[in-house]
Amino acid sequence: MTTALTDSYVRAATRWLPGQTRREVEAELRERITDTVAARGDSTDAEREVLEEMGDPLLVAVEYTGREPRLIGPRLFMPWLRLLVLVLVIVLPIVGTVHIISGVTSDDNIATTLIGAFGVMIGAAIQVAFWVTAVFAVVEWSGVGESEVTERWTVDKLPAAAATRSGRPYAETIASLVFLAVMAFLLIGQQTNSPVRIDGERIPALDPALWGSWIPIVLGLIALEIVFTLWVHVKGWTWTAAGINAALGVAFAAVTVPVLKSGDFLNPELVDRLGWDTSTLDQVTQGILVGVLVVTAWDVIDGVLKARRASR
Repeated sequence: MTTALTDSYVRAATRWLPGQTRREVEAELRERITDTVAARGDSTDAEREVLEEMGDPLLVAVEYTGREPRLIGPRLFMPWLRLLVLVLVIVLPIVGTVHIISGVTSDDNIATTLIGAFGVMIGAAIQVAFWVTAVFAVVEWSGVGESEVTERWTVDKLPAAAATRSGRPYAETIASLVFLAVMAFLLIGQQTNSPVRIDGERIPALDPALWGSWIPIVLGLIALEIVFTLWVHVKGWTWTAAGINAALGVAFAAVTVPVLKSGDFLNPELVDRLGWDTSTLDQVTQGILVGVLVVTAWDVIDGVLKARRASR
């Protein structure tokens, strides 16, 4: 007998492994746990005992792949990895969002703001990775705290977020929520405090007439996406979730494609001030249209693949 505890353990052990290797290790590890638990009475207590004897799931992953960490040894590698990922997941979205908000409220155009946000996030990631790694490397080489770090691992240390196979990683949820919030902020901000400035004058990027139809609908879809993201984080990816995800994607494409095809997407004043002729405007609009269709298709496919993996 194996339970969600085993599922949580296997997920924690294989989450950092590449695709094919992850599937192979997951199958072998699950079989090993199942057979050992069955040999000891097939009970919940036996399952806990087996998992705790196996130890830290990330160290088990190192055992299966045969590749030991070098800069930071096995003693501290897993605590380092967990802390690094946690700090990056928290810091990078905050840094990027703050930079975008700062850019929108200043004289920078949208392209400069987004490129700057990307650069700032890369710089922050490098700084975080360097200092976290440096601290752990010093602790590793000095041997400080060895007795505390090597204390016995128990199943109580399994991440609460991984308590079931259906749970969604915090990193993915946070990234999705930050993205949706930024999109809503930019959609509203481009009209009320446009980041596009020409000759010192702020000009909305989208046609103001869209406030009567398209923009409110898209903001509503973003709100639904936020609710859906939180729901998937709790319930996980199922075929129902994949269906809702596809419906939201199709809904967005259904309301956006007609607007793009009509040529009423971009602000006519902005187009005129930029000096774009009809051919240039059509090329830009077609590019946006293709982007919308590609992103929608990928999002639908990604949801189906996640539901398929979770159902195995």
